[in-house]
Amino acid sequence: MPLKIAFPYPNYWPYVRRGAEHTIHDLAVYLGRRGHKVDIITSKPGRPRVVYDGDVRVIYHRQASHPLMFQYIPLIRLYHFGLVASLQFMRSDYDVAHLMSYSEVLIAPFLQRLRKLPYLFHLIVREHWWPSRFDRWSFEQMIRRADMVAALTPKWAEHESARYGVPVTVLPPPVDLDTFRPVSQRDPRRPQVLFTSDVGDPRKGGALLLRAWDEIHRRCPEAVLVLAGPFGIAGFHPEVVTNSMLGQFDLIRDPDARRAVEVRGPGLVQNLPRQYAEAAVTVMPSIDEAFGLVLVESLACGTPVVCSSDGGPGEIVTSPEIGATVPVNGVLDTLDAKRAHDVAEAVLYAIELSRNPRTAERCREWASQWSLERVGQQAEALYVKMVDTRRSSSATLMAGGIDR
Repeated sequence: MPLKIAFPYPNYWPYVRRGAEHTIHDLAVYLGRRGHKVDIITSKPGRPRVVYDGDVRVIYHRQASHPLMFQYIPLIRLYHFGLVASLQFMRSDYDVAHLMSYSEVLIAPFLQRLRKLPYLFHLIVREHWWPSRFDRWSFEQMIRRADMVAALTPKWAEHESARYGVPVTVLPPPVDLDTFRPVSQRDPRRPQVLFTSDVGDPRKGGALLLRAWDEIHRRCPEAVLVLAGPFGIAGFHPEVVTNSMLGQFDLIRDPDARRAVEVRGPGLVQNLPRQYAEAAVTVMPSIDEAFGLVLVESLACGTPVVCSSDGGPGEIVTSPEIGATVPVNGVLDTLDAKRAHDVAEAVLYAIELSRNPRTAERCREWASQWSLERVGQQAEALYVKMVDTRRSSSATLMAGGIDR
């Protein structure tokens, strides 16, 4: 039976190109193709409007994004979105809601009770930041009262289940294997080292890769570093401070190595598969990463990866046949010359790995664990189970009332 499903989140793909937005987009499109009615409740600068992304209805509310408000009340955008999204839920009749961390629909437990609306609470970051005790309390209430709670990886599901005392299932981000595939050939004579994350976000490890580039270039002079991500998007975390581009490039001391850096920027979404496929290795030595969708996208395109052994990436890359990991566990590691050497070793290893004709097939096979078809079916089954459980409970209560 078709369901009416809502995904509230402050941003939507591709206006903001990060893992959460991409996950919502792909799951929503998959569910729409399956015959479900899917609404994306989101926000964007400009007037409110409703558009369609294929079969998916996207409801854009006006975004509270004035620079002064963001400067003095950094989370005003989230709070404002939580309010308008809650009002949208009050006016609509959904069968189930998929809430992700920082969706800020704080009245979800109230909607669950008043509107009989079951919701899945999806933990999409490893460490949440709360500006007040009220935010922490609200977050805990949303977890403990949720019909289901999901995390992105098995180890983190176990961790959060022990932390909050509730069952936590695993629902990872999906990768569309029809979109992300080996669409282009790489040039082994000019291996590209690809970084698609935000260089200005210290959590993504871009500075560590830049520190390692002198050694990588010295040992592999034909290699080129391709920076194909956004710059200076701090997201929702006020403690993230972005640096200037010139300051970042000062980390590369060798002038020849600096000339072997190509700054592309994020470019067009449709060009991502080609960039992955042409690269010899995709690098993301990030800190506290909950999953690492970039890694799975790269693997789906047949390209090996280098990442941190910590967090979600460490649960993705567990075979030397698809890449290498480096122990990056905190900000201090991004400043460590030894860690920069470790990254250089890992990147050089992955470049050689990319020259093995069987590597592309192995990478793609590994990525199939997170295919959109597999994860989409899993998400759909969770929604159906929540709705059926809620309806069965309501029927039992009604029958009990009649008997009395």
